[in-house]
Amino acid sequence: VDGMDPALHYLAPHVPKVRWTELGDLVAGREKATFGAVDGARWMTLRLDGCGFSKAVRLMRKKGVLEPSGFSAIFAETMVSCLRLLLEHFNGAIGYTQSDEMVIFIPPASIVRGEQQGHARNGRVTKIATLAASLCTAHFVMELSGRCITAGVGLEGLSQLLPHFDCRVGSFSSWEEARSLLLWRAYDCSVNGVSDAVYHTPGSGKAIQSLGKREKIGWLYAHGHLPLPRHQAYGTVIVKVKRKVDGHNPKTGTTVATLRGVYEQVDGPVLELARRDALFPKDDELA
Repeated sequence: VDGMDPALHYLAPHVPKVRWTELGDLVAGREKATFGAVDGARWMTLRLDGCGFSKAVRLMRKKGVLEPSGFSAIFAETMVSCLRLLLEHFNGAIGYTQSDEMVIFIPPASIVRGEQQGHARNGRVTKIATLAASLCTAHFVMELSGRCITAGVGLEGLSQLLPHFDCRVGSFSSWEEARSLLLWRAYDCSVNGVSDAVYHTPGSGKAIQSLGKREKIGWLYAHGHLPLPRHQAYGTVIVKVKRKVDGHNPKTGTTVATLRGVYEQVDGPVLELARRDALFPKDDELA
């Protein structure tokens, strides 16, 4: 964007929209073809999407549970909390959330004494999809119910809307295949995040809202609305890494250094992280 510091907003190397659409069709087709059980040697993905959230968000804004307008940090924090819960429950390797959706990437199961183990729940697609959707819905509603109590507002209106999630399961032979889903959703966020920011900015109007992404970013810059909140612009990535911690050995009664898997947020534009092969931070090593 002419005259704008590139650090204010990341613009990925251009890939024609038709290519992203083709990629999305391929990923969605893979999800539709995933049924029965996912073999333990394959990557499994869980893509959750919010249902009935538009009305729920309007009501929560009206009641004072969420911010009255614009980007909602409270809503974003709740989605990130749901993402962490699902990553921990399903032992995911990486997760991503933007807007009212999230994706969990579950790596192949371990090989024990030369034998490939199966995924949890034997990789049963229907079982895992229903469990993920119900668990995420329960956690989301509980988180926002707590916000309602803190804000001193009743739950009557929310109980009539019951925001909830659906879930699609995908199966991929490698991380190189599975990450196509991450790239596709990150591209979607790069477009919709900017459009959402323009839509909620007073004075934008239909003429500005109908412009292309680059022109919208230029308009936001000219009116002093950049940078956007990081989650709105790029979404949030959380990955599992090994970190060195001090643990207690009950047999010897001593403190020893050990490696444990923890979930960390990786900041930065997702497409740029993928371009630089920087989605996964380096694990710690024991001396």
